[in-house]
Amino acid sequence: MLRINRLRVEINTVNGVYGIDESFNEGLNFVASKENTCGKSSILAAIYYCLGLEQILGGVAGIGGKVMTSAFKNVIDDDGTSWNVTESGAYLEISNGTEVITIYRNIKAENKDNRLVTVYFGKYDTIENPQIESEDFYVNIQHSATSRRGFHSFLEEFLHLNLPLVHTSDGSERKLYLQIIFSAMFIEQKHGWSDILSGMPIFGIRESKKRVVEYILGLDTLKNEKEKELLNDEKVAIENEWKHLVQDIQKKAYTESCDVVHVPPFPCVLSEKELERMGVLASEGTTIGERSRQLEAQHNSLRQLKPRVTDNFESLNKELSETESAILSFEEIVKQLIYKLSVIDEAIHRLTSDIQLVSDDIRNNEDAARLQKFGSEASNGQISTSICPTCKQPIQDNLLEANPCSGFMNIEENIRHLKAQKSMLEFSLNSRKNSRDALQREKTDYESRLLTLRRLAQTIRSDLFTSTDTDASEAIILKKIEISKQIERLGNLQDAFISFRDDLAHLSDRWSSYLDRKKRLPKKGLSESDSCKIKLLKSYFIKNLQRYHYSSLASLDGIEISEESLLPTIDGFDMKFDSSASDGIRTIWAFTLALLQVSIEKEGNHPGIIIFDEPAQQSIVSEDMNSFILSATEIGSKSQIIMAITLNSHELIQIIDGLDAQKYHKLEILDKAFKRLADSVSAEESE
Repeated sequence: MLRINRLRVEINTVNGVYGIDESFNEGLNFVASKENTCGKSSILAAIYYCLGLEQILGGVAGIGGKVMTSAFKNVIDDDGTSWNVTESGAYLEISNGTEVITIYRNIKAENKDNRLVTVYFGKYDTIENPQIESEDFYVNIQHSATSRRGFHSFLEEFLHLNLPLVHTSDGSERKLYLQIIFSAMFIEQKHGWSDILSGMPIFGIRESKKRVVEYILGLDTLKNEKEKELLNDEKVAIENEWKHLVQDIQKKAYTESCDVVHVPPFPCVLSEKELERMGVLASEGTTIGERSRQLEAQHNSLRQLKPRVTDNFESLNKELSETESAILSFEEIVKQLIYKLSVIDEAIHRLTSDIQLVSDDIRNNEDAARLQKFGSEASNGQISTSICPTCKQPIQDNLLEANPCSGFMNIEENIRHLKAQKSMLEFSLNSRKNSRDALQREKTDYESRLLTLRRLAQTIRSDLFTSTDTDASEAIILKKIEISKQIERLGNLQDAFISFRDDLAHLSDRWSSYLDRKKRLPKKGLSESDSCKIKLLKSYFIKNLQRYHYSSLASLDGIEISEESLLPTIDGFDMKFDSSASDGIRTIWAFTLALLQVSIEKEGNHPGIIIFDEPAQQSIVSEDMNSFILSATEIGSKSQIIMAITLNSHELIQIIDGLDAQKYHKLEILDKAFKRLADSVSAEESE
């Protein structure tokens, strides 16, 4: 919570210190004068400025004291005499309900930047005590909302606000800044009365008004949206990891002429039985273990062969013949695969071109349909109305006949037909690409086996033409080496598959957790608690409108709080379009107070303070102003409402005088807000 306890403005001149030193109470506070331009808005501006919220006054980051009036910076008037301002600054004593601090910020100073804020950890009356600690912060520059030495970061922590991170228009995330939050409760005179939350500074926050209402009411929507974003990120992460795991194990398996079976291509919840069913099969349909045992048997049989060439001459001749026959067979298979790949590549190229042509046709037809629609609405331009501008004859949607004929599709039907054709072509293209990938894997496998056979044939020939009887058979040695390597690679593949299955089981558990969290989210984006708060906001808002005699509508039954924007609408449209100027002011009263009322009842995040600068806008009748002030006194017992008001009518004076004196505090400005301070006068007299 935030409570304004005291404001002291000090404007230094050669004639002494001018300014104001006033306290504020819990509940309703009036800053009142009988005339305009007495300095009421300047008092409120000093409060905003000390809190680093000058953007609400129309300033931008870093503009500082430039938004403050001339009395703070240039000249102060004292009963017709003008005095130049040498330096100025303001002290603001605030409380969070348990602790009290005093904020000082200079407005004009020779050697101090006005982005410097000094915080004294005590009441204003104690800051001269050397035992009272103080700390300097910076405000309204980069990181002032996030850094430990940033004033708004400190103020957020002091007020226990816990501001959320929200999305910006560029897709990044940043704090829901204090300037944006307080624009919903600090309604300043120049910008704040044009519409609900119209005084909100622009910081690039996406749907900033909605985010503020969500935060003030303490809705779950912000948390749920954040959870949805996290879940979407988790979903994409799991899908990518799953895809890469499957592709990686398939690639390793294809390298060894094996295939991975019974592995789901997309994430799902896997049972133990489904995990056990997964496996890697060799090209002959055997498991890795069976294939390894076959290779070990071959390796053992080679060890029993006599190592000398002369002992295996006949078998080597026979093996060479079989190997050369296999080479020819494999070469023919590779040749056929290359031909098939070239055919598919040509088909892919043709389909890609066809899809581009159809896409161009769709775009051209959509442009034509759009122009035709614009022509029919504007009633000018004969091309868009299917009339030739030269001969004035009807133009058909096709070029087959010049005369009208039946049976041709109109432009909308043509667009639908083209889109269906594009979908069919895209399906065919994807199918061709999948076939190409399969053929490419098969070609790579045969080329690898062909390379091994050629190496074996060369080695056998070398054995057959050896010149000595003592040389060992190179073919047998080569085959032993190749089989040993193959057994080792299959073992590595088996280990990789076991690791793959463990990783897939972990991803399956993550997917199950993702599905559970997704199921627990509200289907409509609003939790039951949120719906209750929004209904209560609507109820308070309508009751406030009725109390303030909102009359732009014959019935208030059509008023809703939009779930999309969380702002009031009438029959789905913004209320301001159906409201008179004075009812627009009543709408702002009603909604601003309704946010506070709901937050109090439902323990939301509202800081419990509202400031209205001249709420009697657009010639509001005194009866409605009376209702508004009475409602503020009723709510004010649980909050603090500061209202700058000009008592320029007898009725308005009677309204305030008729209030229970215990329920409000009035700071009355008789002439000018900033006068020579009493302690400054006393100091000069003592000299």
